Amino acid sequence: MSQFPPKILFVLLLLGCNAKAPSTGDSADAQGGETPRETCDVTVSSTIPARNTMDHYYRDPIVFKLSGPIEEATVITDVAGETSLSEDGETVTFTPTGGLSPSTEYTMGLDYCYDGQPEITFSTSHFGAPLEASGQLEGQTYVLNFEVGEYIIGENAGDLLNSVFTRNILVQFEEVYDISAQVLIAIGKPNATTLDQDKCARTIPMDVSIGTLPLITGREESFTFGAMGGQLRFDSINFEGTISSDLSALGGLTYHASMGIAGIVDILDEFGGEEVGCDLAENLGIPCEPCVNEPDANCITIAAKGISGTHTEVDLEVITDAGTHPDCDAGD
Repeated sequence: MSQFPPKILFVLLLLGCNAKAPSTGDSADAQGGETPRETCDVTVSSTIPARNTMDHYYRDPIVFKLSGPIEEATVITDVAGETSLSEDGETVTFTPTGGLSPSTEYTMGLDYCYDGQPEITFSTSHFGAPLEASGQLEGQTYVLNFEVGEYIIGENAGDLLNSVFTRNILVQFEEVYDISAQVLIAIGKPNATTLDQDKCARTIPMDVSIGTLPLITGREESFTFGAMGGQLRFDSINFEGTISSDLSALGGLTYHASMGIAGIVDILDEFGGEEVGCDLAENLGIPCEPCVNEPDANCITIAAKGISGTHTEVDLEVITDAGTHPDCDAGD
């Protein structure tokens, strides 16, 4: 029989349940703070963009490359976005939601196991600003510069194609509507000292979306394009880019293309046929796969970003069939 009345016994039991165990002197409570997290010696080896960069494209992610693997990280910024960690734990990528603001300075830090929060300061380029009200997109022509682009799929094969396809590529806005436009794509003259359209080659019309100007996006399927006296077949291509506010340039052009291997080996006949070409592609890290729109044929996939375009006064002509234009001659 307990010597305490029921009410007093209940209070004692309650106090006993809430009592803390004696301190050993090592706990966070005894130290008056939180348990310190484990630290690491992993450092930020490089970033994209680099510190103090002045022309970061507003739709590109921010990347922290580390000297070793980590398990988690948080990008410190007031910009809405998503942070991801690579499988090897050595790359942290922050993708802003909807892109960054043009011509704006940003400072972003990285919070991870390192005893500190490394940060970078950078500024975005002018791309992303609204088009000037006086700008007339229809009739504007641009020459694309693929040499400044960065391959993100099929780097080695992309370098090979650059050696195959050495012509200028010209893009002109033909008809512009509220949310869409038709562009005309042509190639420049071979070995020309001046920029001009090759009148012996056919042009390719493409529909693009301009509902989110200055951003333009598009997709095209099953078409061919002349190169080195042959025809490169594209099973499909997706692309996007941004028009500068004064219409003087294109920036941030990105494409993802599936190309028929047969056309490539026809141009480079020293490969010895499609089977050998597929073996080469596999050695380059992009094995042949059945084309989506032509399953009996084999395609390789390449993708690149960061391509630019410069405004030109060249006015393109529509040519529906190669070799039919009256100005086409043996010199073109």
